[in-house]
Amino acid sequence: EPQMANGAARSLKEGKIVRNEREPQTIADGARTVSLGENNWEIIKTGVSEIIEVSEDKIKESLRLFFGLANLKVEPTGALSLGAVIENADKFKDKKVCVVVSGGYVDAEIYRQILV
Repeated sequence: EPQMANGAARSLKEGKIVRNEREPQTIADGARTVSLGENNWEIIKTGVSEIIEVSEDKIKESLRLFFGLANLKVEPTGALSLGAVIENADKFKDKKVCVVVSGGYVDAEIYRQILV
């Protein structure tokens, strides 16, 4: 999840849902939540051992890689999976990794600024 909107990671570390005071302004707008949902928390607290937090720079780098190498226009939230791999390259070194890519909606001007 975005480092700027890391409610799930913080909740996992603290063992309870941690709420943000306001909506985080990450570029990954699909992950701008004030709080992790109760249903998601029930799954995460028992089924997830780690949540990787992705910096804004790595999200942008992922968008550029998807566009430049695969000709994919991916929205920032959809690029989080690749961002997590880039953010933790040593963890994934010499492993086969599958990343889920979703969404193509992003403001054209914001996208242009990222690609430049």
